[in-house]
Amino acid sequence: MTKSLSNKKSNFLIFLCWAAYTAAYVARLNYNASMVEILSQLGTTKEAAGTVSSFFFFAYGAGQLVNGLLSKRYNTKYSVTIALAASCIVNLSMTFCQGIDAMKYLWFFNGVFQSILWSSLIKTLSDNLADDKLPKAVMVMSTTVAAGTFTAYGLAALFSALELSWTSIFYVASAVVGAVGVLWFIGMSTIQKGKREVQLTEKKIGKKLTLTPIFVVSIIAILISAVTNGFIKDGATTWVPSILKEEFGVPSSLSIIVTLLLPVLSIFGASLVKALHKKQKDENILNGIFYFAAMLLSGLIIVTINLKSVPLTLALFGGIACLMSAINNVITSVVPLYSRDKIDSGLSAGLLNTFCYVGSTLSTSLLGKIADTNGWNDVFICILLFTVTAFAVCVVSAVVTHKVKKA
Repeated sequence: MTKSLSNKKSNFLIFLCWAAYTAAYVARLNYNASMVEILSQLGTTKEAAGTVSSFFFFAYGAGQLVNGLLSKRYNTKYSVTIALAASCIVNLSMTFCQGIDAMKYLWFFNGVFQSILWSSLIKTLSDNLADDKLPKAVMVMSTTVAAGTFTAYGLAALFSALELSWTSIFYVASAVVGAVGVLWFIGMSTIQKGKREVQLTEKKIGKKLTLTPIFVVSIIAILISAVTNGFIKDGATTWVPSILKEEFGVPSSLSIIVTLLLPVLSIFGASLVKALHKKQKDENILNGIFYFAAMLLSGLIIVTINLKSVPLTLALFGGIACLMSAINNVITSVVPLYSRDKIDSGLSAGLLNTFCYVGSTLSTSLLGKIADTNGWNDVFICILLFTVTAFAVCVVSAVVTHKVKKA
């Protein structure tokens, strides 16, 4: 692929993509971050509150598949702007809700519009960046989850400490995502103008996909890893504040504040991927290493939960968050961008993110129901079982790949 943008414009494009997805995360996790206060102020069950997130995750996951298929036809200057503007309107509308029933349908539409973003952003990076810019793009985009989560939970903690209504965070998220939508439209107008000036000298590389046995086994393993990743990553982020409040008696505002440690630690997961991917190019082996470590940490949570140690529990959840961030980075960024010569990056990004959000859809309501009926210990056992399954699948993939190559 020829370098179509200057170094300065390449960096600016990476920043725009980072800003768009970080803002989107603020405007999607603000509900989860405020769930403790919503449960308290609206007086609903965990299962019912979890269905709001599940409605979002379902719409987002299904939309990822649709938009992944259609993204190659999008002019991303407009598709991303529309997605951010619509999310702005939905967040503003949430402030008028007085019950869960209305919330879940609004949050469903938030998922529909936000599902346009990831495949559009990955497509934009893939179409415009030279090969030597890909590692930087992967690293920068991997921090969007941490930055967005930190912002959403930080604001929720602040508003809770100030005893403000849970609606406050939706007003702020609406303003943030709307402002970034304007920035994206103006910035992409500049980027696309610069690209048109050199477009005649570019030569497109054809996408050729060969369905070999190794590829089929590998992609099945990656898809199962994606479901497990979404289940654990979003399930842990959603329910950790409630776990700290109910198991350890931590006040609502403080439980949200300490949860901020999780996205900060997850940044190390991206650095870990960057370092290990240079030595190990097989994504399933990388995921297997990460899932093995997550399996050990999940087991330790079950063993040590009765010690009632907040620092120890947070350290274990922090380790899991770091590992889930690493796996998510491999699945949604490394695979689509480094396979762009074989398959359209927007399509692969949308497909893989769809499966991540299949797990996310299951996690919030299912874990909430388990917590309501059996308590948090069974929630930890459920998470452990998911890590064991994903690790086993990665091992099978590595063994089959090795045998086929040897044969």
